[in-house]
Amino acid sequence: MIADEFKGMKAVVVAAAQGVGPAVVDALVAAGARVAVDEPCGGEAVLVEPDAAVAFLDRVEAALGGLDLLVISARPVRNKPVLSIGADEFREVVETDLLAPAFLMQEAGRRMAARGHGRIVVFASMSAKTGAHHNVGPFAAAKGGLLAFVRVMASELAEHGVTVNGIATALFEPQVATMTEERRNTLVKGIPVGRFGRSEEAAHAVLYLASRNSGFVTGECLNLSGGRFMD
Repeated sequence: MIADEFKGMKAVVVAAAQGVGPAVVDALVAAGARVAVDEPCGGEAVLVEPDAAVAFLDRVEAALGGLDLLVISARPVRNKPVLSIGADEFREVVETDLLAPAFLMQEAGRRMAARGHGRIVVFASMSAKTGAHHNVGPFAAAKGGLLAFVRVMASELAEHGVTVNGIATALFEPQVATMTEERRNTLVKGIPVGRFGRSEEAAHAVLYLASRNSGFVTGECLNLSGGRFMD
């Protein structure tokens, strides 16, 4: 990355207190970006009250003076067997993990395209690509739809100087921290690199996809799985 390239960048991180969100916020602030968040997560970011996409981004731009980067972190997974989840629960997951992020991406994309530059980075899940995890049917379906939307937006916005990419994580420290030692030991055996992912590794992936050097990368989903999943 080019030295000081993030100084003055105007970024918003959504679901900022969830998963790897705090690490992403810290990395952007440390790199010199001005950062807004929708949830308290400590540090020097500006807290903006959540709202519908248009109103929320209006407040973000008023606070920062513009918008160059949108990052959507991953919210907690609701675990339930696919045959047991009710229609209302299914709709809630799709609303939270597909529709709300998609509307935000759409509105951010409009603003960035009008200015001729921008970066959108969305956290997904390996379950969206593999379907290999039990009890996460609606979540996997929503995240799979989100990755499809990433590719469509990337195709349509490329000519306007806007890149849109995803990051699929699997078994990161924030997710496994509450597991028993026995469960952690069992899971880590299935990861070729021999450990779980670290939040700062996800944050540096965001920095790359937000950097000038990533301008030829769009419509992709970067796997952060320690070699557990490859495509």
